[in-house]
Formats: sequence, structure tokens, C-alpha cells
Amino acid sequence: MRPVERLDDNRQVLDRLVRRAQRLARRGRDEPAAVAAMTAATFAWCNPTGVFASGDLEDVLAGLGARLPARPAPERPAGARPRVLHVVTQVYGTGGHTQMLANWLRLDTAREHHVCLTGQGEREVPDKLTAVLPSADALVRLDARHRRLVDRAAELRDLARAHDHVVLHVHPNDVVAAIALSPRTEGRPEVLLVNHADHVFWVGVSAADRVVNLRQSGARLNVERRGVPEARNAFVVRPLQLREREHARTEARATLGIPADALVVASAADTYKYGAAGGETLLDVLLPALRDVPGAELHVAGPAPDGEWSVLAEQGIGRAWGLLPDVHTFLEAADLYVDSYPFSSLTSMLEAAAMGTPVLTLRPGGDELGVLGADTPELDDDLIVARSGEELAAEVTRLLLDREAREELGASTGAAVHRSHGDGAWAEAVGKVLDAPPVSGPASAPGRAERRTGELDRRLLLMMANGVGQGLAGTLDTMSDQLPWGRRLETAARLARQGTVRPALLLPAGAARRIRRLRSRS
Repeated sequence: MRPVERLDDNRQVLDRLVRRAQRLARRGRDEPAAVAAMTAATFAWCNPTGVFASGDLEDVLAGLGARLPARPAPERPAGARPRVLHVVTQVYGTGGHTQMLANWLRLDTAREHHVCLTGQGEREVPDKLTAVLPSADALVRLDARHRRLVDRAAELRDLARAHDHVVLHVHPNDVVAAIALSPRTEGRPEVLLVNHADHVFWVGVSAADRVVNLRQSGARLNVERRGVPEARNAFVVRPLQLREREHARTEARATLGIPADALVVASAADTYKYGAAGGETLLDVLLPALRDVPGAELHVAGPAPDGEWSVLAEQGIGRAWGLLPDVHTFLEAADLYVDSYPFSSLTSMLEAAAMGTPVLTLRPGGDELGVLGADTPELDDDLIVARSGEELAAEVTRLLLDREAREELGASTGAAVHRSHGDGAWAEAVGKVLDAPPVSGPASAPGRAERRTGELDRRLLLMMANGVGQGLAGTLDTMSDQLPWGRRLETAARLARQGTVRPALLLPAGAARRIRRLRSRS
């Protein structure tokens, strides 16, 4: 099937899922409607359809929000500092998303911060987050208190009204926040949505008073494809905890068992960010350069050392390290840092840049594909952007062979990061965003978001093909904890026809959760 036909087929599935949510909402079946809406959002996130927002789906969520029980506005605790509620779907021990949140809480000392998790499940909350919260009471796990999505949304609305700002760091399919915060109700503070997943479909366009973008390419896509007016785009660079070097390069390499005289190219991201997008992988691009430069090695944190990555150890030209709880020493060992591809990983790239390491990224195609590459304002003048695999390999080879050029570019790169993140610069910048006057003018209009089947949409189709939630069966499997038993059985049958056996789907969701909990304790 051709890419455009697949996009059209996915759009038809999305439309059916949205219509189901609409029917349930019209019948007053609010919880099933919320689950159906989340199913639709999950499908659109994982299966590109040519749209990045859905006005009909946003209307369903706003309608459910309008029917939440009305309660008196809670009293705000007295205090000198403004209160900020950060709403997050899930937090993890690794990865840039949770690290970004932890850095935000650590750096913005002018405000009192609280965190609300809407769907953490059985996962432990990592120490790096709890350590920067003022108290245990500053963390609320909504799904531990409420099974139903609409009940979580009702409590979230009450929590929001006890704060001065609400900042959404939610997953693209998180309907709890969208229901709780739209439509605007009396006493609701301004809502800012952090556009951390700017390259995919997400819900919450109508709930957000402003969208806080981390890069220009994401802001452009909001205007062109989500119906967000330019005036509702805000900007702040990604919060970064500047850590001084603890080891010289040679010391870091000794700690890791890397030869002291090696020329080290490093990269760090979750495995899926390196998945092929219908063409060459980052490994394909870099292998010729590694083989052409004596002593060159590629070290990658994230992917396991098997499969395609095993070639590094087998040929003595590097190693895949798997997931590392802390990549600081790993990054200290690098001479160059190459961003993950086809999905960018800005946090790791910025951490490497802060150490004075040159950073490179592969960004093929024209401006339409800009959102698929790496761009961040503080590195506009120093990030090396290659438009093809051959160009990236040539730049890596040039810098590995030219120590003087490498050191000069590294020094300029490190200085640029420190200008944006050192001496309270980031805290000052985010303060200006939070304290800005409310936006006037037209509201976001996701119903007018343009559908396309162009190069960006076709490329996304390839990039997302190896991820979770593929097809309707994969989406229902991802949503299984929220589905009634009948839909779970239907999902099990769909997956079985595709050759995937999921016995847990034959159990009611509550029983499946209890079994997982018992297994985790044994």
C-alpha cells in the first residue's frame, strides 16, 4: 500500500474512533466516552493520519469537561511564592522528558512547585524527581486514587484552582488534563502546554492558553497544522542542569574501559529513536567514517549491544551500552556527539554541548521536515546540521581528523550553552513566560487545522511504523488497562489473528493489574 493510501486509511480509522466517542458522549456515558477519546488520541499519535490536531475530538473532551461536577473553589494556601502545578502522565528513571521536569523544578526557585501524575500505574517515581519536591504532599498520583478517567479529571480541576499556573508535560494522548482544563471555568489559572512532542498528534490544543515551545520548528507546525494562533506560541529553551566535568576525557575513558587514544563519537537516546525510517540508519551512516579514521569508535547509550549494534564490538570500533542511569561520565569521554536519528534527543545533545563537545545532527529534506531534526535556539550558530548521510559522515571524518577545528568548535558550543543556561539565565527566561500577561485575541482552533499528505506526513508514517500502538489492534492493546472486558476480548482476538498472543487480555483489567503487582513483588 502506498504511503498516501495508508495515511488515508489511518484517517478513516481515526474518524470512526472519534465518532464512537461522540456517540457515547451524546448518550451521557462520560467515562466510556473518555476512554474512547483516549483510544482515538492514542491511535492518531502512533499511526500518522495527516493531521496533528482534531477539532471534533477536542470538542468531545471540552464537552466532558463541561459536565464535571461543580465544586466551590478551594482556598489557596497563604504563601509568598506563586504556586505552579506540573501535570505529567508518567515519569521514568531514564530519558530526557523526566529529566527536563526535574531540572525545571530545581532551577525555578522563585516558585513553589507541585506535581500531579495522571497515569503512573505501577511504576516507581524516580528519586531525581522526589528529591526536588518540597515535601511528599507536593506529589499527587491521580490514578492511585481514581480508576475512572473522569474522576481523575475532576480532582485535577480542583487541584488546578489551588495554583497560580498549570504547566502540562503530558503524553500526546492524555485526555485527563484536556477534560479537566477545558472549557475555561471560573477560578482556573492560565494553562501552559509544553510542546515536548512537537512532531506528533496531541490533544489539549483547546485546553492550553499558551503552548510553550522548545524550538522554532515546533512553533511553526502549531500555526500551520494545529490551528494555534502565533500569539499563543511561547518559547523557552529546554531546562538544563549544568554539571561541571568530573573527569578529563582520558579519565572518563579509563572508567569506562575505552582506550585513552581513541577518537570517540558518542550518542545517547532511547532505542526507538534510532529505528530505521525506510532508509539508512545512523549506524549505516557512521560505519564508513569509523572504518576510514584510525582509532575512531562509536559509543551509543540506549540501544542494547545485540542485533545491528553488535557490529561495533565485533569489529572493535565501539560499543552499544544499553540504558545507563546517568550518562554524564559517558558524555565526558566523547570527542564528538552525534544526535540520534531519525528521532532527535535534545537533552543528551545539550548535555554534551555544555561540556564543550561539538554536536552534529542529521536533518535531511527541506524546511517541512525541520520538526524531525534537532534545533534549539541556543545552538543556532554552532550545531552542525547535515542534510544527507554522506554530508554527516564527511563532517564527522573532518572533525575527527582536525583536532584544532574540533576544539575550537567545542569551545564555542559550550560557551553558547552556558550563556542560555548559566547564572540563572533559564530561570529568568521561564519567569518571563509565566509572568507574561494573558494572551488576548483568537483562541486556538484545531477544527481549522489543515490535513496534508506531504513529505512530513509520509516520513512520519515510516518513522512510527516500528513503535507501539500500530494499527487499531496495537492501539487497543496499548489501551487495554482502560478497556472493559468485552473490548479486551475483542482486542485479544484481533491480535491473535495477527499472530500475537496476549493471555492477559482474557482477564478483566483489575485482575491483570493485581497479577502484575504480585509478580513485581516476588
